[in-house]
Amino acid sequence: MANVSLLAPDGVNPKASILGKKDGAERGATNQMVIKLGHADIPTAANTYVLGKLPVGAAVVGVTWIVTTAFTDGIDFGISDVDGTSGTEGDLDILQDDSAVNNHAVGVYKHLHASNNYNGHLCVTDSYIVASATADLSAGAGTLVVEYIKTL
Repeated sequence: MANVSLLAPDGVNPKASILGKKDGAERGATNQMVIKLGHADIPTAANTYVLGKLPVGAAVVGVTWIVTTAFTDGIDFGISDVDGTSGTEGDLDILQDDSAVNNHAVGVYKHLHASNNYNGHLCVTDSYIVASATADLSAGAGTLVVEYIKTL
């Protein structure tokens, strides 16, 4: 067996043919979608709010919910289809489930799926980040950070 270099002629950087691209520029391995939310953005518990679209081939590898102003109740974050419903592409609480821990007090919350075994999600079709309040919200603010690697 031989060691075969996949480095560019400089001996340091990967060859251009194996670098991931985003908008024609080199990018790091992990992308982030950062979504700032206030209670008025997701006020009604009866609704599911679509927050952002993940690209096909995105492998979600992390999620962090940073609450800067306490919410009056919790929020479930998940991955869904375009209609905001769960199905083959995910679950409305796959990213963070308020029943796993009360994620509405000021603080930082990472990977809080109800089953406590969240290890990521591969988006094989169009997928959307969604939020659903566990009760009607009248106060609160926070930032959701979803980390993903675009594999395709």
